[in-house]
Amino acid sequence: MEFELQVEGVRIKAKMDTGFEGELMVGKETFDGIPFEPSLGPRVCTASMECYSSFVKLSRVRAFGKEMVVEVLNLPAIEKNLVGEAFLKKLKIVIDYKRSEVGDP
Repeated sequence: MEFELQVEGVRIKAKMDTGFEGELMVGKETFDGIPFEPSLGPRVCTASMECYSSFVKLSRVRAFGKEMVVEVLNLPAIEKNLVGEAFLKKLKIVIDYKRSEVGDP
């Protein structure tokens, strides 16, 4: 499932990754566009148990008519935009996978 988001006003598309426990992961170009200095982020491991160091920035993200500050990660080895479980929980969004619908209870 793919979502449209705005990260610091820049529109991006990101895929839902149910195995990603973080909030949001973006590619280098989007990450570099966030106007803050990065910090070292958490280590992130893939389903195949490959683990990577990450960088993190706090950023304003708008999705589903809501705006909030979230932790945005960048992993140089993974150039994907991914929405994690923590992001959906923070937004209080429910996904109905059977119907491919996103709900805002």
